[in-house]
Amino acid sequence: MPTHGAKGVQMTLDLLAHYEDAPIEIERRDSSIKITPTLEETFPVMVYDEGDEAMIAAERWHTHYDDPVQVAFCALWLLTPFYRVVHEMKGGVLVAAWIERYEEAGWEGFEPVYFLNPEHDASWLLAPGEQYQRRYMQQAILPSPKPYREFSPGAVLDEDGLPPDWRHGSWVESGEEAIGPKLA
Repeated sequence: MPTHGAKGVQMTLDLLAHYEDAPIEIERRDSSIKITPTLEETFPVMVYDEGDEAMIAAERWHTHYDDPVQVAFCALWLLTPFYRVVHEMKGGVLVAAWIERYEEAGWEGFEPVYFLNPEHDASWLLAPGEQYQRRYMQQAILPSPKPYREFSPGAVLDEDGLPPDWRHGSWVESGEEAIGPKLA
């Protein structure tokens, strides 16, 4: 009987099969898959069979799901302009990573991964001259599986049905305040 992780990998493959003309390559490995967009300024998404759960990863972010449907749809959404990956750095050192989903109120972060303890306030204090930098990575490889307003009815979208501030590729924004600890 297949494990939750194996089901997550297979469900991801089954879901992506609906996008046979998509500009992606799927590399099948012993216990994982790597989904690599073939367009410029993109990032791969990996799904791993870890037995009782599946792990999904993109760039330095990852999370674990025991629901195969959840991992499959997370992989799909990471290939759309409605999700993006964020790396937060403090003084040039990676301190947190998370994904953001476009919602009614704008971009909402969730599923954070911490490289500093989010409960240890002193770790998050900036040294003189330091700033927080957030690197955003977003891609539009696949469309939403159905009109996005069906998922988020109040979301403000542009004339093409996309978040008005979406950008393909990556960019960096700086600030004096950390976002990562607020997601804990």
